[in-house]
Amino acid sequence: MEATTSLVRSGTGKWHVPVPDGKRWGHCQHAVRLSGGTAEQVVVLEALGELCSGCVSAMELPDGAEVLWRVLEEILRADDRAERLAAAAGPHTWPSYAKELERAARHDDDTVRGLLKPVLDQPELGAQGWRALRVWTAVVQRSDQALAAYRAAAPSATATISVTAACDAVAADRKVHEESRALGAVLGVGYGYGYGRPSLELWTMVRAAWSMAREQGQDAGGALDYASAVVTREWGKARVRDVSALPLPAMTYSAGHASPAAWAEAEFHHQWHFFVQRWCARLEAELAGASQGSDKQQLLLVCGWPLTGPHDRDLAFLAQYEQIGPRVPWGGADQRYNPYGESLPADAVVLAVPEFAAERALEHATGQRGRLVSGEPLTEDSITPDGPAPAVLGAARALLRTAFPLLAEDVAEDGRRPRPSERVREARAWLRGRRGSQPAVHWAPQRQEDSRYRWKESFEMGQWIWVPDDTAGGPAGQELRELTEPYPPHGVMRLIVETGVRSEAALHVVYGIVGGWDLRRRVLTFTGRDTEHRLSVPVHRIVGLTGDRDRRSHDGPLWEEYTPPAAHQYRYW
Repeated sequence: MEATTSLVRSGTGKWHVPVPDGKRWGHCQHAVRLSGGTAEQVVVLEALGELCSGCVSAMELPDGAEVLWRVLEEILRADDRAERLAAAAGPHTWPSYAKELERAARHDDDTVRGLLKPVLDQPELGAQGWRALRVWTAVVQRSDQALAAYRAAAPSATATISVTAACDAVAADRKVHEESRALGAVLGVGYGYGYGRPSLELWTMVRAAWSMAREQGQDAGGALDYASAVVTREWGKARVRDVSALPLPAMTYSAGHASPAAWAEAEFHHQWHFFVQRWCARLEAELAGASQGSDKQQLLLVCGWPLTGPHDRDLAFLAQYEQIGPRVPWGGADQRYNPYGESLPADAVVLAVPEFAAERALEHATGQRGRLVSGEPLTEDSITPDGPAPAVLGAARALLRTAFPLLAEDVAEDGRRPRPSERVREARAWLRGRRGSQPAVHWAPQRQEDSRYRWKESFEMGQWIWVPDDTAGGPAGQELRELTEPYPPHGVMRLIVETGVRSEAALHVVYGIVGGWDLRRRVLTFTGRDTEHRLSVPVHRIVGLTGDRDRRSHDGPLWEEYTPPAAHQYRYW
């Protein structure tokens, strides 16, 4: 990027920002004196090292220079990620692929192109904008190629699913967990790094190590050796702190040891070695009996996307399959946290997966209600190189509406200059009759601001509801502008909106934060609760907007079905 600006200096001294004619002061003591000289067009990046520190804040850049700088940063970050992914030499696993897929450049493509759009037609920076766009397109292609290469080197879906099925079968035995907890009790304290304590429970560590080895193509002996080596690195340093907690009967003789403590250490190490070997043998037996199901395609709704959480390891193989339709917010954000207690993204997508993969994933997520939902089967011509068939897109959108009912694709099908439906007009009329009128502004100028404040307060607290006009010429648009400017409402708001396609529409309540109101386009910007999805809701779909009267905190659902209010619910007096 190359941006120029007008600067002045004396000889080889520092550069200064010239002061406009008529001004007697500048940002530094030399700017006024040097402004009488001839200003030079200097490349900003080349002059930064010799620019006066007092004039830095006064330097004016061409329109679009900041945009190009932000795009350049995105290009460098995306290119660095693609280069590191292409050079990855370690074991290729599906959890790592799911994380790289979430960081892929394709997800920022619309944002970068939107930033560059106003710059492309500028006479001064337009050529640089087009060059940045070409470079960004090449970076996105390199990122997709690196993802494809990583995906090809990762374990096959069949191997991953068979290994996961074997692990789940052994984990279903309660005795395995009891044996693992009994050995952990010998340590006397909880797990954690340092102080000779292993970081994970024995069964959890054996399962992860054996799965890793088997997915990477190791045979039974290699998987046992790898699991034993991984466990020995941490459990081999552990020391017995509670001799009475050693599982009975003992597996070694006490004779020949210098002290009871020495025997306890030998007994403890012998026991966890024994359990590692026995559990690996059971895992191998279950793996040998695993059978593969049908490889026909079907739709699968996956909630809790991306699959990058600490509990998503056995579902991360789903990240390799094609996504059908958009990505929508999911109301389970309070269920997803990383090991540091930070919340993770919680979205929902529809994937086209083989039936055997869907069956294995559904079986694994049996205890997670609503996490995975099976969709309809697909035929061979359902998905072509040109994309999914319209019927497949319709089925995927139907699944997505069960996770979040308001889809941008449904709104886009309303056409140009759509009118509110009969259902919306009836619901608006019902609310207008129960909310009362807008409080009158006090006649005294010194009291008018107080009147407006009480009106906005009743709106934010859910005591007064805003209802749009059925026609474009009504006063409701200006009312919402006063309610949302200069600052949008605080806290969670309730947006009553029509969802779905017009032929099968319904009314729902979406909870979230108001971002702004575009009076010219008559579009409300709304962000769902605990999500990063910014929704653009046109006014013909909106029934009403008010504060969250019943849930004053951020606890509560993302959306729910709409129930008409009782009489006088929205009267604030």
